[in-house]
Amino acid sequence: MSHRTDPTVRVIDRMRLHWPQLASPAFAVSVQVQRLARLLEEGARRTLGAFALSTTEFEVLAAMRAHPAPFQLTPSELYDAVLISSGGLTKVLKGLESRRLVDRPQSSDDRRSRPIRLTPEGRTLIEAAMAAVQGADSPIFGTEAPDLGLLEASLSLLTARAEALLDRGETSETLPVGGVDDHIR
Repeated sequence: MSHRTDPTVRVIDRMRLHWPQLASPAFAVSVQVQRLARLLEEGARRTLGAFALSTTEFEVLAAMRAHPAPFQLTPSELYDAVLISSGGLTKVLKGLESRRLVDRPQSSDDRRSRPIRLTPEGRTLIEAAMAAVQGADSPIFGTEAPDLGLLEASLSLLTARAEALLDRGETSETLPVGGVDDHIR
């Protein structure tokens, strides 16, 4: 797809032409980031179909695999790691447990809190699924992509600002100002 036929470019161009007061670089970045996120998620969803995993199941297994062996978390740690509702997490965990991808050993410290542990089968599956998703993403982030280190730092800063505004009730006046370069050095 050429740059001019990209639907996000057409949206941004129409905005610049018909509503120039709102057609800022921030708007253009927001549109591009949202479109890229949707495309990456759709690509992951398609790739994960071969592993019989939903994107939420993938995120749960990946969050567990990202912790040190024995790849075990409490329900609250896992809830914080994947940012889904507790009811949604319970449903996902039941499905993963029924497929023997996770198990729930009894906690020695607190009998009321049963940790969730990635099984060897779960570890094998998430490692294969992660490799497949990264393989599917690699053409997008290939050698022609901009400096991914700077992009990562920029997105990290923007994400932190958004979380501060939305999750912690802070206002734009309490957030750091300046360019990305001011915050990544």
